Amino acid sequence: MSRPEPELRAALENARQMGHGEAQQALMEDVIRHADAGGFPRLAFSARRSLANAYSVDRQWDKAFPLFSRCLSEHDQRPEDFGPEEDWSLRRWYTSITQSMSEFPEISLAQIYGACDDMERRFKAGGHSLRKVYAARRWIAQLACDWDEEERCYQAWITAGGPQHGSVWDFEEEVERLVLRGDDASVARALELAEPVLSGDVGFTEPAAPIQCRMLLPLARAGRHEEAALAYKRADRVLEHGVYRYEYRSMQIEFCALTGNEDTGLRLVKERIHGWYSLNRPSGKMEFSVAAALLLGRMAAVGRGAEQVTCHCNEHPPVPATVLRDQMTRTALELAAQFDARNGTTAQGDRIRAMLAQRPVADFLPLTPTSRKPVRAAATEGLAPEQLLDRAEWHQRCQEDDTARAYLSAVPEPPPPHLAGRVVELRALLDWGPGTEAALRWAAEAHRHNGDTRRSLLCLCWLGRWLTEENRGKEGMAMVNKAVRDLRAADDSWAAAWGELRLAQVLVLLQKPGEYYAIQRAGALAAASGDPLVLGMIAADEASWLKQDGADPARVIRLATTALDALITAGAAEKAVIALDHLRTAYERAGADADFVTMVRARLAAPRPGTPAGVHARLRYEHGRALLGEGRPEEAVTDLTEAVGQAHALGLDRAEQWYFLAVACHSTGRFEEAVHAAAEGANWLAHLRRNEWLDHPVLADHCRMILADSHHEIGETEAALEQYVRLVEDAGEVGNAPVVAVGQGKVGVVLAELGRYADSAAMYREAAQGFWALGDVPTAVRSRCGEAASWLRARDPQSALAAVGLAQQAVPAIPAHLAEERAALQQEVAELHAAITGSFDGANPRGRA
Repeated sequence: MSRPEPELRAALENARQMGHGEAQQALMEDVIRHADAGGFPRLAFSARRSLANAYSVDRQWDKAFPLFSRCLSEHDQRPEDFGPEEDWSLRRWYTSITQSMSEFPEISLAQIYGACDDMERRFKAGGHSLRKVYAARRWIAQLACDWDEEERCYQAWITAGGPQHGSVWDFEEEVERLVLRGDDASVARALELAEPVLSGDVGFTEPAAPIQCRMLLPLARAGRHEEAALAYKRADRVLEHGVYRYEYRSMQIEFCALTGNEDTGLRLVKERIHGWYSLNRPSGKMEFSVAAALLLGRMAAVGRGAEQVTCHCNEHPPVPATVLRDQMTRTALELAAQFDARNGTTAQGDRIRAMLAQRPVADFLPLTPTSRKPVRAAATEGLAPEQLLDRAEWHQRCQEDDTARAYLSAVPEPPPPHLAGRVVELRALLDWGPGTEAALRWAAEAHRHNGDTRRSLLCLCWLGRWLTEENRGKEGMAMVNKAVRDLRAADDSWAAAWGELRLAQVLVLLQKPGEYYAIQRAGALAAASGDPLVLGMIAADEASWLKQDGADPARVIRLATTALDALITAGAAEKAVIALDHLRTAYERAGADADFVTMVRARLAAPRPGTPAGVHARLRYEHGRALLGEGRPEEAVTDLTEAVGQAHALGLDRAEQWYFLAVACHSTGRFEEAVHAAAEGANWLAHLRRNEWLDHPVLADHCRMILADSHHEIGETEAALEQYVRLVEDAGEVGNAPVVAVGQGKVGVVLAELGRYADSAAMYREAAQGFWALGDVPTAVRSRCGEAASWLRARDPQSALAAVGLAQQAVPAIPAHLAEERAALQQEVAELHAAITGSFDGANPRGRA
């Protein structure tokens, strides 16, 4: 049964608004079937054009060809069924189809040039400009590496009108051809052309991301590192949310590979690799493959070849970096060979081989002020199995499990027989899962069999704790008690200290008295042992328990200070940072914030020898926060940037650190930096709040507000809108009504800037209602004025008049102590009312009724 045309048009419009994917395509395909059956050729044409776009976005570029052929054939056979709109769309589509044809090496040059000739004939027959035709021919010649033909077509394109004003794609063609030629003069000219775009002096109707990506390596090779980093950041924010070809991410990956940013490049590979497998556009697949191969090759060169790589969605099994590198290399070279066979040259293969052979242009090019070369803590090369285990066990005692795993994974399999018990025990402690009990029992017996009583007893202490956590407290308590008695009897203060700590932990789990006696015995034994690590770990745990129990802050300060000093001496950075957290909380509870800042400044001025970088970073962070609190944000930016950068490189950064850095950057007008910091913190803080892990939940909304405001300040209006909408949603979920109202007002502002005046008015109305409910009458009035102004711009003066009328009614409710503000708003409302009533003179009769 056929469906009426209006219903089908509505279905097509609905499909266009859907997210890309199979559901969207299925709906468009259904519209096409019914349009063909119902005899609606113009609708069928429009639906096929939309479906071709949808297929391309979904990486199924080849499916666009038969859709175009069908439309072209029907237009030729029954031109009377179509109008000027379809004629224009078909010509424009033809230019993109010929370019797409050249991206498939199985389509011969004769077929491609034949299509170009037919396309040109149609343009000439209709008396249309050949500008688009020459642009398509130029691009095809470029892909075929026929530079003489490319130059001829380029000159013809220029003669026919050249780049359109405001078109980023036309401008990109100017830059792209120069960069691909690669000679010094061409690259210098590309840099010259791109300069006003990169600086922001020249803009387009769409983001400049394609040009920013094209210029990454030319900028880096010219030594213009800060400009390259800025171009990367700006392009990255656009590509993250937009629909762009794989080539642009490929350019970023290549740039990362050659500038020491392997981690950032690897993230991009992981994000895109799932789509690479199904990408049916050979030229794009070739470009991504060579960029990924280059990046993965750099990882192998710095000792990361065995690292497992998988896509973010986990659709494909992880593979070592070197294996994926080889796969990508083969794919790139095979596709290049196919293009060369089609083109009759070796140019594509030569280019791909040259790309793979590139050397870094910089050891490390920081992409942001907080970028630091990542610290690889686990240097396992050249270490014997015993040494690897010693280091793994030490890091496990420090609660640095990731580093412990890295050392443990380097122990050969199977391990030497005399080390098997240690390997099994450590693996059980790090996994802490269903197999832990059996593994610990086996390991304890293996230690005893090897004559290592100390290890056997300490292993049983861990087993007792595990049993207690598994609701077998009586058995666990008995096991730990016996092991600790035996450790005391052995007169081994170091081992007994760890045993007493396990006993204290079991008592806490069972909620039995005596945990403080046990941990204090552990502390005394630790002090006698002379090992700063066990002393620091025990003191830090006791300080944490006392803090949770609301004990005297002075006592917590003494213990946390002992822990901090001991852990610094031991080199246990992660636990030392936790001890510093305990110190800050204790000083706050004691009402001695100034004393905490004094302590921080003293430690920065005269650091203890061997202070780990992570501890130094945390001290600088605390100092930066203090400077913010003292109203010195310019100075705070320096400390916070360095602190967060160091902490991030070490894997010790926290969401709140990014938040305070964003605050400092935003308050000093460093909006680019504020975007980066707030983007790192916003989702992290939102996640912590959802799980009730955030001490100050309002930070999540404040961070999102800074992110949105900063996007707005640097002209990224669409990104600002997205973040303001997210802010309203998130704040609404937790009942933060003031932030909801503020966010709604800001959404109204941005929507008006985007020309979406009716939507803007609706959002201003919600903001006004929110502020009125909060008792903030002046802001409610301003919001009503915003609503009225937006309705006026939407050419709806009646709605504008209604909104300004509500503003007039609200003005008298402004409190008397705000008399000046009330007078100013009264004047603003009156002027707006006059503007609205004046607009009725030009309104249509229905609007004036």
